Amino acid sequence: MISAPRRIPAGPDLDVLMRLYGYRFTRTGGVAGAETSNEAADVALAESAGWPVRSVERFTPAEAFERSIHAVAALDEDAVLGAFVSGLGSAPHGRQTLISFAWARHLASAPRTADGLPDCGLDARHAGGFEVDPTEVLLRLALGWAWNEQPERYLLDLETAASAGLPAPTAEDRERLRALIDVISAQPDGTRASELEKAVARAKVVPGTDKYQRYGILIGLAEYGLLPSTLAPGWDRFVSRTEFSDAWSGGPRSDITPPLSGWRGGVDGQRAARLLTV
Repeated sequence: MISAPRRIPAGPDLDVLMRLYGYRFTRTGGVAGAETSNEAADVALAESAGWPVRSVERFTPAEAFERSIHAVAALDEDAVLGAFVSGLGSAPHGRQTLISFAWARHLASAPRTADGLPDCGLDARHAGGFEVDPTEVLLRLALGWAWNEQPERYLLDLETAASAGLPAPTAEDRERLRALIDVISAQPDGTRASELEKAVARAKVVPGTDKYQRYGILIGLAEYGLLPSTLAPGWDRFVSRTEFSDAWSGGPRSDITPPLSGWRGGVDGQRAARLLTV
């Protein structure tokens, strides 16, 4: 079992964990790399607050599968959408939960393969189990990075959301969402995701974000289906890893993953309207 605290680091905990894992805030509110602290006092402070430092936890694919199903069943989809909106400003960790939820919400009914699991990224190639540093995973969530390539990491996000609850968006978060949708809607047909990321950066819709944090936000919108794609969004149905790989324009050397990689302009109006009202 994973023994890390079921909460996202904040305040003094966040400060000390950033030192221990080699991050710092910049003057513009972004996050940059820094020298990793190995100070005994920092380690003791973190561990006294319940954060094991660089401590690896192990679980099998079957455990990750069953526990993800259990965790996602405890989450409300409107609360997940609201958390994503909060991720645009007041609570950066809300960005990942939409992606994790989209991956897990159809697992229970997904067709099983010969190894007894769906083709969901938790397969026989990992029969020896997964190793994660829960503190590092939760710290990166707190710093606003989100992605959709390593499903085994979603377990920490889902279980933390189920046990600690999800953030609700502020009025400022909602205004940022409106501004983000306006930027997306203004892009001409044929625009690629890489060009959209640059447009979002220029518009300064979500200040303090780097390129990959902005990609994480756009991946969340694509997984929800607000950004129409050539690949179905995980929000709507189970999307196998085979489909995911086949749809990956440019292959693993591209830093833009499906379904975002299949977007070529436009916004799903119904999804946008729902997200604006959660």
